[in-house]
Amino acid sequence: MNILYLHRTQGAGVEGVHIWEIVRGLRAEGHSVRVLSPAGEVTDPRESAHCPGGATPAAASGVGSGRTGLLGRISRHLPELVFELAEIAYNVVALARMSGGFAAVPLDLVFERYAIFSVAGALYARGRGCRWLLEVNYTARSPLVRRRSALLKPLAVRIDRWLFRRADGLVAVSSPLRDELVEVYGVAPERIVVLPNAADPDRFSPQVPAVERINGRTLAGRRVIGFVGGFYPWHGLPLLVEAFARLVDRFDDLLLLLIGDGPERTAVERLVAERGLTDRVILTGKVDHEWLPAHLATFHVGVMPDSNAYGSPMKIFEYMAMARPVVVPDYAPLLDAVTDGVEGRVFRRGDVDSLTEALAGILADGDTHRRMGAAARAAVVGVHNWRANARAVLALADRGG
Repeated sequence: MNILYLHRTQGAGVEGVHIWEIVRGLRAEGHSVRVLSPAGEVTDPRESAHCPGGATPAAASGVGSGRTGLLGRISRHLPELVFELAEIAYNVVALARMSGGFAAVPLDLVFERYAIFSVAGALYARGRGCRWLLEVNYTARSPLVRRRSALLKPLAVRIDRWLFRRADGLVAVSSPLRDELVEVYGVAPERIVVLPNAADPDRFSPQVPAVERINGRTLAGRRVIGFVGGFYPWHGLPLLVEAFARLVDRFDDLLLLLIGDGPERTAVERLVAERGLTDRVILTGKVDHEWLPAHLATFHVGVMPDSNAYGSPMKIFEYMAMARPVVVPDYAPLLDAVTDGVEGRVFRRGDVDSLTEALAGILADGDTHRRMGAAARAAVVGVHNWRANARAVLALADRGG
């Protein structure tokens, strides 16, 4: 098939990883895929001469060119109403680019990553007479990081209803999103496939050698509790630090490795110092996704301290691919991928005692650790990998709604 992948993101961070891994999966299945973003048509950054050995998520979306980076800086400072009007106006830009750049190209499928107010993919696919699938990671009703104006929200919800009912198929990133599509928007369940995020088991492999030193400190011979992600309030890092503080006296060789950065970093560093944990906690700052497997290889267990009710955190699958047990809060999207006592442990969200005991059980029992790690790896190799997700997208397209 000839496929147009359409998205309206900056493609930085996990967005960029998700986009390009799905595209690579579709291409690996023998299909031709072109990608249109706010930066224009973009190519796989791993094939770019300026990105030897793989690209950062930022480069994966064209941010490195400066154009998308500028758009990102502008969007962060626009008043909400103006930002949303710009989103609506972008439909004209996207349609013009598709009409100009793809008119002479045979096209079988438009696969679009949902964005609020985005109707360009639906209109273009209808005009071309080809199938249109929509990947849904949130809706206009979701509690998003960026505060949305109340004025245009009713319009956004109405557009959602129009989009979701007209797509030939919908890819929901979690079961709560599927339930919302069915119960709120009236989508027939058989038109939806639930595809949580995934990992590449070849890149994220237990065979990857671990980095030996981080910030001048040796990790060999230490059991490491690890986290990767942004230092934001919704990731619950203070909860993890508090749980770790309760474990250090029980396990002499324990370290906490926090990979990432963000606005909460100063508060986390202050809490670490207040708890007297400075010599037991390592904060790396941001790590390029290309180098992440070697850092995850230092983990004994990977943790997601907090999340939300609709999203599917990619880091969990990358921990699992490395054959590391995972410890996650009891949100439904995480339960789509993790069964308590199988791939890891599930704790009561926001409960430091529950998190502490979940970690302690894995740390104290080597057999449990090995069994859960093996099950976690098997789940990624068998189900939660990008190639399998691409195949599921193609199967949905073949059903034709």
